[in-house]
Amino acid sequence: MDRGAEILTAARGWIGTPWRHQGRSARGLDCVGLVVMVARQIGLTPVDLPGYARRQDGARLLSHLHKQLDVSSLHNWNNGGIAIFRESQFPIHLGFLARDKDGPTVIHAHAGRRRVVEELLAPYGAPFLVFSFPEGAS
Repeated sequence: MDRGAEILTAARGWIGTPWRHQGRSARGLDCVGLVVMVARQIGLTPVDLPGYARRQDGARLLSHLHKQLDVSSLHNWNNGGIAIFRESQFPIHLGFLARDKDGPTVIHAHAGRRRVVEELLAPYGAPFLVFSFPEGAS
């Protein structure tokens, strides 16, 4: 299985998991928790980002992500890319990108829907930035 497929299989395994601020288990996840748990599932050892507010500091989040992940192409991303979305000008939401026959999708922990979902990317618009897990990392 290629890396992107491995990431998407792991991420899709969390679909339906309840949303929970700072959650890191099957009892609940937020968007950062989903990325952390998928990373762990595929054998990575991410440094977690504890103690953030519900409306997290976008600069702190980006700094943390830049230290651990690789920046990917914003337009030619691979399956399993980690999209960063803005809200009110601040990068504060994460999700995994997938290419589907009906169009690109995003797998993310959606606070409003109170669970992890996969849905079309179009309503969210283009990500602000796309990252990927480092190549060869384990």
